Amino acid sequence: MSEFTLSQIVEALSEPFPAAYVEWKPVEVSKDGGKALAAAYVDARRYQERLDLVCPDWSSRIELMADGRVAKVSLTIAGVTREDVGEADGNDPNTVTTAVAQAFKRACAAFGLGRYLYFLPMTWVDYDPQKRRLLNTPTLPDWALSPSDRLERSTAKAANREAAEKGIAVEPQPTAAPAPEPAGEDETANPGDTVIHFGKMKDKTLAEVWGSGPAGQGWVRWAASLDGKGYDPQGKPENVHLQRMARAFLALNAAYAG
Repeated sequence: MSEFTLSQIVEALSEPFPAAYVEWKPVEVSKDGGKALAAAYVDARRYQERLDLVCPDWSSRIELMADGRVAKVSLTIAGVTREDVGEADGNDPNTVTTAVAQAFKRACAAFGLGRYLYFLPMTWVDYDPQKRRLLNTPTLPDWALSPSDRLERSTAKAANREAAEKGIAVEPQPTAAPAPEPAGEDETANPGDTVIHFGKMKDKTLAEVWGSGPAGQGWVRWAASLDGKGYDPQGKPENVHLQRMARAFLALNAAYAG
């Protein structure tokens, strides 16, 4: 058994990963191909490393469903078990691996590990459509940095201020984005649990629609309207909420699928 309480373990797990561990992937490409929407993710092995460091007695159990397209992972830490599911496209050559990795990361997020990645905004950056890669990546805000990275950035800022006072030219430092506000009472902790209130998908959750296959995934992308050409919420609160949750769901999937 761990010598630490569950709340202490969750606090340690909730610390952001080192910036060097954060990778970025394109989740949407502009019509002209020159820009892509970048979403952050961290490799599942980094999650395992953090678990080994903070709570080495952790354990997990995997259950495969739907011919391996859906996986359920039960994660046990300090005697407490939390579980979640992951989905993969049937056309994915690594269907089982993708579904298990996604379910594992979501179960980790239930203990705070990697959950902050969900709050990172997706950002449009330059993209090379021939090589299918991002040409530059977003700057992580201060609140998404590990303690050592925050110290390094603050030290660099202090050095730059001192140099500026002496009239020495310095490199501009990234501006910290504001920390995300906690979800309100009407916000669901998991955007995939958001229930659709209209149309042919009415009464289904975003996760259910996404897991139904390519057509359902296209519907979620349409609802998110990342390119501004999809669903128009027309300013109605319930429609705006759905679109916000659809966008959050896509960001969450990107973070947990890497």
